[in-house]
Amino acid sequence: MLPWRILAVILALGLIATACGSDADPTETAAESTESSESTETETTDADAGEEAETATTAAVEADDATETPADPNAINGGKPEVEIPEGDAPLQLDVVDLIEGDGEVAESGSLLSMHYVGVLHDNGEQFDASWDRGATFDFQLGSGQVIQGWDEGIEGMRVGGRRVLTIPPEQAYGNNATGSIPANSTLVFVVDLVDVVTLPDIENIDAPVTDLEVTVIQEGDGEEIVAGSFVEMHFQALIQSSGESLGSSYSQGPLPFEVGAGQAPMTGWDEGVIGLRAGDIAQILIPPALGGDEVGFPGETLVTVVEIVSVSN
Repeated sequence: MLPWRILAVILALGLIATACGSDADPTETAAESTESSESTETETTDADAGEEAETATTAAVEADDATETPADPNAINGGKPEVEIPEGDAPLQLDVVDLIEGDGEVAESGSLLSMHYVGVLHDNGEQFDASWDRGATFDFQLGSGQVIQGWDEGIEGMRVGGRRVLTIPPEQAYGNNATGSIPANSTLVFVVDLVDVVTLPDIENIDAPVTDLEVTVIQEGDGEEIVAGSFVEMHFQALIQSSGESLGSSYSQGPLPFEVGAGQAPMTGWDEGVIGLRAGDIAQILIPPALGGDEVGFPGETLVTVVEIVSVSN
C-alpha cells in the first residue's frame, strides 16, 4: 500500500476529507467500501458535480479520437452487465476473459484508471458491490497496491472501452479474512469496464537535498495566474528525497483545494511555491525541510513534489 501520510495530514487538517474519505476501493475494501462510498455517491450525483464530470469526460474524448468512450461513463458498453458465474469449480489461479476488447488507450502499471465494475461471489452469484449502483466510476492507480492483487494483475493490458471478467481466487483477493458481506476464503467474480486511462505526470527524485524552495514549470498552462488569495485546486505527487519513498498522490482521491496565503495548504512550500503558476501548469516544487518536511512529520527531509494546477479562481 502507498503510505498516504501526506494525505493523512491533509485529512487531519480537514482540507480534503470528502475527497479522500470516499470513492471506496472495490478491491482494497470491496464490500467494506460500499458504506464509505455512499457519501461520494451523494456528492457526485449532485447536479453541478454531474455536469462537471460529464464536461471533463467529453473534453477527454474530444482530445483523444482514438478512444470511443461515451461522454456518459454510465453508458459504456450498454450499462451495468449481468454477471454469469463461470462453469465448473472455482479456479486456483486468476482467470481473465475479455467480453469486449476496447480500442482506446491501454491500461499500464502506474496509470490512473477510471472504471465501472460489478462484484459477485463465485459460490452463489450474490452481488457484494457495484460502482454502477452508485452512479459513479471508481478511480485508482494501477500497480500501486491500492487494490487487491487480482485487480492489479488482471486489469493490466485492458483498453479503454473494454469489458473483462476477472475470476479471482482468495489468495489474490482477501484470503482467509471476511470482509463485509464477503466470507473468508471466497473466490470473487468481477465484470470490469475500463472507462478512461490517465497517464500521470512523471516524478523523479533528485540527487541532493535543497535548502531553498525551487519551482520549475514542466508543462505550461494558459489559465488564470495564481496570486495570494486565489482559490486553487491542485493534484500532486510527492517523494521523500533521502529515500525516494512515495508519500502518495491525489490523483485517485481528487484534487487538493486550498486558498493561497490563508494557511490552508498542508505545507508552506506549496503555499508559496504555487504563486505565479497558472491553471494547467505542471510544475516540480522542491521543498526544503523548514517549508515542508518539518511541518508534516518528516523533520529534516527535503520533499520532491510535482503538482498539476487543475483550476484557479481569483
